Amino acid sequence: MFLIWLFFYFVWFLGTKGRHSRFISVPCNPTVSHSGNNVTLIWRYRLSQADRAHFRRLLFGQWSDGDISTPLMSLSKNGSLVSRSKRIEWIGNKTTAAFRLHRVTTQDEGEYGCSLQFSDSFTVRHTVQLTIVAPPQIKEKNSNLAKVEASEGTSVVLSCHVTGNPQPWTSWLRDGQTLQNSTTLSDLIIPAARANMTGLYDCIAGNQAGIDKYQVLLLVTSCGHLSDITHPAQDSPHKDHNHDMESPASFTPTIVICVILFSIFGAYFFFRSAGERTTKKLRKYNRMPKDEQARSLMGEWSNFADNGEKI
Repeated sequence: MFLIWLFFYFVWFLGTKGRHSRFISVPCNPTVSHSGNNVTLIWRYRLSQADRAHFRRLLFGQWSDGDISTPLMSLSKNGSLVSRSKRIEWIGNKTTAAFRLHRVTTQDEGEYGCSLQFSDSFTVRHTVQLTIVAPPQIKEKNSNLAKVEASEGTSVVLSCHVTGNPQPWTSWLRDGQTLQNSTTLSDLIIPAARANMTGLYDCIAGNQAGIDKYQVLLLVTSCGHLSDITHPAQDSPHKDHNHDMESPASFTPTIVICVILFSIFGAYFFFRSAGERTTKKLRKYNRMPKDEQARSLMGEWSNFADNGEKI
């Protein structure tokens, strides 16, 4: 047992004596995560006895051209932590460099590196490729059914703009039958539309992260049918036109409306005038003494009896 312990101690001593600082555990390469998730990258390292006195800082950032091109976080020997992004959190310790990236997106995809830097220009580096998987999303998709109208014989493009990572494949279907499958072309092009092409078309986009669907209604109108509606009798236009102009039935609705409006306004002014006369008489009677009111009423009654006039 003592010999086994001595053997492992000897191995550890060789690993920490001299310039043998190294990473003993690194993240999976590539590291794959879904868009919107948090990603944790962990490097465990061991410093040799000779390197401990020369250790300057630990650096993490985006990797390019053999070195860290965009530093995102650094940890100095005295424990001072400097972060250049609010979305990156330090969760490491003295022997572990651990970083948590919050709510990653496809823009965070790329190569990242961690380096141990020493004062005598000695550096230990390691990189990892971060791949962000995003489900497909169709931009045209909304709560209302999309409609595309076209005349028969014209070219029609049914658009289906898709985003996602990796690049989604797209399929166009109608009544369950596949019309187009593609990994690069997402729009459906119909060179010459026909009336029997009217119907619902489905655009389906997918990748390893999920599937998205979009439906559009294509309405193809026959040009001949439109012509018949616009010019119902091209063979005898003068005859029909003269017949419409001479037909008295076409003026009947206008005459009826005019008579009704005239009756309404006439009744309104008649009753308004009668009300005003009655109001004036009442005011006149109210200002008279009672005996004069009685005589006036008797006079009005006599006129009513003789001429039939209403008081």
